[in-house]
Amino acid sequence: MANPILALVGGTLIDGTGAPPLHNSVVLVEGGRISKVGRVEDVKVPRDAEVLDLAGKTVLPGFIDSHTHFLKMGVALRSMLDLSGARSLSQALELVEERVGLLEPGRWLVGYGWDESKWPEGRYLDKNDLDPLTPRNPVMLVRVCGHLATVNTPALEAAGITGETEPPEGGQVDRDEGGEPTGILRDCRQLVEAHIPPPTPEELVAGIGEASRLALSLGCTAIHDAGLGLQEAQAYLTAEEQGLLRVRAHLMWRVERPQEALELSRLVASSKGLITSGPVKLLMDGSLGAHTAALFEPYEDDPDNRGLMLMDPLELARRIKEAHQAGLQTATHAIGDLAVERVLDSIQEALKAQPRRGHRHRIEHCELTSAQQIERINRLGVVPAMQPNFIGEWSGPGSMYHQRLGPRRERMSNQYRAMLDEGIRVAFGSDCMPFNPLYGVWSAVNHPIKPSRVSLEEAVMCYTLNSAYAAFTEDRLGSVEPGKLADIAVVDRDLTQVPAAEIREAKVVYTILGGEIAYSA
Repeated sequence: MANPILALVGGTLIDGTGAPPLHNSVVLVEGGRISKVGRVEDVKVPRDAEVLDLAGKTVLPGFIDSHTHFLKMGVALRSMLDLSGARSLSQALELVEERVGLLEPGRWLVGYGWDESKWPEGRYLDKNDLDPLTPRNPVMLVRVCGHLATVNTPALEAAGITGETEPPEGGQVDRDEGGEPTGILRDCRQLVEAHIPPPTPEELVAGIGEASRLALSLGCTAIHDAGLGLQEAQAYLTAEEQGLLRVRAHLMWRVERPQEALELSRLVASSKGLITSGPVKLLMDGSLGAHTAALFEPYEDDPDNRGLMLMDPLELARRIKEAHQAGLQTATHAIGDLAVERVLDSIQEALKAQPRRGHRHRIEHCELTSAQQIERINRLGVVPAMQPNFIGEWSGPGSMYHQRLGPRRERMSNQYRAMLDEGIRVAFGSDCMPFNPLYGVWSAVNHPIKPSRVSLEEAVMCYTLNSAYAAFTEDRLGSVEPGKLADIAVVDRDLTQVPAAEIREAKVVYTILGGEIAYSA
């Protein structure tokens, strides 16, 4: 920044608190923090300030994505086959055939992002689709949800998976009528991943740099990365040291014992300021897309299936209780209403054994909930970390939610309005499906289930201040208020003056991190 003072002048400010927009606003930034906020007529801009004329634009807090797989996304962007753009099974196979033709025999091909719910074929890939195209290379293609992967015969052979293979607890290896694997793995892709050469430390660090560039271009200044261990923590510290980490990173730990999380927390305490230690990350069920989210009632399109529990409820209760008693926060993946119920039971049990105000235990995704569960979430002080882009992608007539749940239960999914009205601090994120905060805001404001819609100001609050609250950082992040760190996003139009349907068309023109312009279009 050329001058000690940065003045953002003339834009419409949506400050992240849920307050009404402030038109013709001024935001002054000094020493990396916000010093003054007000209207043009009420705030004097110093003569030596660097002025950005933002008339016709919107000023927002920097978005905070409360649930990402940031490092993995960066690595994938650099080295894996992106199938998210495939609009049919046949198109996905064309992309696979093209990429595998560039590989030496024996080299692994890993792809990600395919979504059969958007294909006319309407079915998962299996090994019979892949084998004719990939006879010489092992292949693993991960569905967009991450909870289902399809592999070919060379991959099954490399991993030693046969009709006799028993998956880990909660996982499922699909088999054909003869008892042989079809290549579809539900919540057990680790059987294959153990045989794929892992990214090098250098590739992990480079992936963080790649993801940071994308984040800043989308107005995202902070992320919560879900499910990391020692190697990833070290990669983050190295990326920060090398200047490749350019957003604030709150790390969620995949550990067996609370002591491991405390040790990782001490490790990242050496950060220069961009990295903070987060909750213990747990996993209770799968996903709706993979038919593995745990439901009380069977799937509408699979009447013999209620999903999978990836952890015994008694084990979940023990893990949450141990983390709670160690003074740690937990963040448990639970999508189906049965999984949500078991997580709430476990948190309630932990609180009964050792009451603690302000614990902020989290439920990640929290997609399918009853009215009674919403009341319990509020009463227990639980923070739902939810992904509005999911409804942008998979809700509405004929959608994946509609197929999996039917019309009655679809109305129970992603109930943002009911939760906010209950007083719950809903935090928004993306789970990288896709990673794009403005798309998430658009999705929440235009929720296909109209009673679940929220206002523009509320959607921004969920993606900023409430996400900061989920990480105990709301005292310094998440809103454009005096005294807070100057993490700010500016978009190219006045979002309060355009139709709600056009919010997702907005583009970020500036991203400011700690008072410095980190991205300019």
